[in-house]
Amino acid sequence: MSKKQNAQLSLDRENLDAQLEAAAQKRKKAKRKKIIIRLIIIAVILVIALLIGVGIISVIMSKKAKDQMVNVITAETGEITQEVKINGTVQSDNVQHFFSPTAIKVESVVEVGTFVKKGDPIIKFDKESYDLALKQLELSDKIAENNFQSNVASNNTALSKLAQAQADVAKYQAEVDERQAIVDNYNYDGALDKLSRDCQTQIGMEQGTIAYCESEIENLWVAYKISVGYDAMSQGEAEQATIEFEQKPEVIELRNKIAYSQQVIKNVSGIIPDKQESLAEDQAKLSESKAKLETAKAQVESYKSAAGNGYDRENLQLQGELNTLKSGSEYDELLKYENGCLLAPFNGIVTKSYVSDGMTTSLSGTEMIEFSSIEEVSVAVSIGKKDLSKISEGQKAKVTILDKDYEGEVSNIARVAIAGSGGTSSVSALIKIKNPDDNIFLGIEAKNVIVTAHEDSCLMIPSESVNVDSEGFFVYTVNDMNVIEKKRVELGISSEENSQIVEGINENDKVVAYVTGTVVEGATVVPVDEETMNQVTDALSNAGVSITVSE
Repeated sequence: MSKKQNAQLSLDRENLDAQLEAAAQKRKKAKRKKIIIRLIIIAVILVIALLIGVGIISVIMSKKAKDQMVNVITAETGEITQEVKINGTVQSDNVQHFFSPTAIKVESVVEVGTFVKKGDPIIKFDKESYDLALKQLELSDKIAENNFQSNVASNNTALSKLAQAQADVAKYQAEVDERQAIVDNYNYDGALDKLSRDCQTQIGMEQGTIAYCESEIENLWVAYKISVGYDAMSQGEAEQATIEFEQKPEVIELRNKIAYSQQVIKNVSGIIPDKQESLAEDQAKLSESKAKLETAKAQVESYKSAAGNGYDRENLQLQGELNTLKSGSEYDELLKYENGCLLAPFNGIVTKSYVSDGMTTSLSGTEMIEFSSIEEVSVAVSIGKKDLSKISEGQKAKVTILDKDYEGEVSNIARVAIAGSGGTSSVSALIKIKNPDDNIFLGIEAKNVIVTAHEDSCLMIPSESVNVDSEGFFVYTVNDMNVIEKKRVELGISSEENSQIVEGINENDKVVAYVTGTVVEGATVVPVDEETMNQVTDALSNAGVSITVSE
């Protein structure tokens, strides 16, 4: 075979292989297309079956957006723990301030921020300076003792007089109180004025009675004169007729009434002057008792400031010796520094220092060291108005300091608010750390979670399902006609996830889980629980179908 024939054969084989490969690829594509078509058909069938199974396909096809699907939940019975999260600053509950007992030289002092165990030295004083201070304070203490004894002697001398004066104060104070009550009672609640008005009323009534009786007698006299022909009588007959008229029973009765009223007027007219006279007498007695009381009080003050006695002479002698030494303060205070050292009273930290190595302290009363316990520590927090009603003393808390948790308890809540920036105010409180250790740093920030309330078994829904307006809290529910209703609810405690329902709905109500702008009262919807909603949306998404769902 020639070379030309061999080359032609080679080309024919290559063309054949390419054709075979192309045919194979074409068959693979046709097969893959059939599989995809089958999968799409199956997926659509599954979606349609799913939509029919949950009662949605007719809504989507016929009611458009008017009957949108809404995710609904029902209230559940469970436990809720209500917590308040708040940050604060770690501080010591036992901070002691140590003051210079006198002018004394410091040999060494622990630096600020240093941890010191109980019984270890915080300050060491220079020995010579310490001994000198002790001597000064011994003398000063002796003088103070003598002054005390002098005062005791003086007080003993005046004791009986003071007791008598105090007894007089009590006696005269009782008299003043009693007589003041009597004086006040005269016109208590306007009694004197009322009595005066009542008397005037009584006098007026009696005067009216007198006038009436006199008028009646005059009328009877006129009638009588006419009946007996009085004007035609002689003088003797007229006198006899007058006597007979006065003896008539009705005239006698009227005359008696006049006499009675006149006596009443006389008696009543004397009541007010008598009361005023009695008031003046009682006021005089009150003034007398007050004067005696003031005298007794002055005597008490006089006996309290009784003069000293012979111990003052010894003080003069001791003062001469003290003149060569510096004046000190309290001897007992300096004795607290064992062997010239200020020892730590507990495990703690030096938080402030006003002295340094080699310096001489000022006179007594000047602060040297502030020492803070780390065995008794709390977290100082500020509580805002929103959380104040939830937090109370005794509530448990979890305190986290540098990623380590401690047991805490709300130990104190201030009763006064502190104004802050922006017009806000807060109330300070303390959370006691019940299990402190050596890892605690004072002044560092601590995170706190306070358990403010807990319910073991209560009706609850997710907090995000609760809405609020100007009238209070409410939820949207779906009734048996698939219509949205707005129901007012009363809430109990709440956590980050759930809220307790005290009143307003029950376990059978369908509550709209999430409210959007399309959820309005009176709208007709399709209620779907969360599991079904997820299945539907996943299936429709896989099938490439887009729907509007109100979450």
